[in-house]
Amino acid sequence: MEKIDIKSLSRQELERALEARGAETYRLAQIWRWLYKDGGAKSFDVMTDLPESLRRKLKEGFHITYPVMLDAKRSTIDGTTKYLLKLEDASTIETVFLPEANRNTVCLSTQVGCKFACSFCASAPFGFVRHLKTSEIVDEVLFVKGHNPSASITNIVFMGIGEPFDNYDNVIKSIRVLNDPDAFNIGARKITVSTCGLIPGIRRFAEEGLQVELSVSLHSADDKVRSHLVPINKRYPLRQLIAACREYTDRTNRVITFEYVLIKGANCSREDALKLARLLKGLKCKVNTIIYNKIRAKGFAEPSKEDVKVFLATLKESGVHVTNRKSRGEDIDAGCGQLRISRL
Repeated sequence: MEKIDIKSLSRQELERALEARGAETYRLAQIWRWLYKDGGAKSFDVMTDLPESLRRKLKEGFHITYPVMLDAKRSTIDGTTKYLLKLEDASTIETVFLPEANRNTVCLSTQVGCKFACSFCASAPFGFVRHLKTSEIVDEVLFVKGHNPSASITNIVFMGIGEPFDNYDNVIKSIRVLNDPDAFNIGARKITVSTCGLIPGIRRFAEEGLQVELSVSLHSADDKVRSHLVPINKRYPLRQLIAACREYTDRTNRVITFEYVLIKGANCSREDALKLARLLKGLKCKVNTIIYNKIRAKGFAEPSKEDVKVFLATLKESGVHVTNRKSRGEDIDAGCGQLRISRL
């Protein structure tokens, strides 16, 4: 029989699996800690507080995943580190660690490749390969913890390669592990899921009962422009997307963050800002802008400082809560939209 990927099991699923193998109930907590504390166990042999007979059963029925690091690049500007990781089937993903004075964030990938072909994103040309398993998503955090033992991971953002809501079930299961007090114990409000606008995912997410932050990649208040930048807009146009976002805030009473990459000549004029303010009027939200990160062969450019200043001022004058986020790790291609499927 094929061995079970143990870190793709929820706590309840693992409890049932252990019960079926005759393990005492209290063994669940021991194994759970071994899997998720202090960088995570890579072998059942290290679980020395378990009897040898149980460790043998675990080895016979389960296996433990763990990625292999192919490369690491550290920014000389802000200390951001990008890791190139090889998975068990030799697929590769990139994961980013963003250390700051008061918090340490891990930016997670959720898929090998991406289906959604956003025109300004470096992941788009490589297409979609497969979803990441729950274990592989969680392994990204374990890997970063293991390689940065003195840094406490405080924040998680699902903003790496892939569309989280296209891999919905594995993402939600991984969130519950990350939030579990006996695993990573990362506060729900310190976890952010970013979507390019998959309405079914937004509606499902509203029913989860999680205090996790939701971020929607908007990038334009004009359907024609957004369809060019974010092609999923052709399936879920702005009118439908904003309606779903209003339903989400009504259901959860939570604020949505709209991500907005400022691109020269495309979406950051005064008129663009006014149109955005009209679109978001009355919606419980904030806008998080970021200046476009240069990506080879994309044909886009960053706006001037004056364009950015006018765009932000116009939104503020219109009553929109807006911030301008500084990009991290640009010198190592770890900034927003710069991650890709890579090989050495």
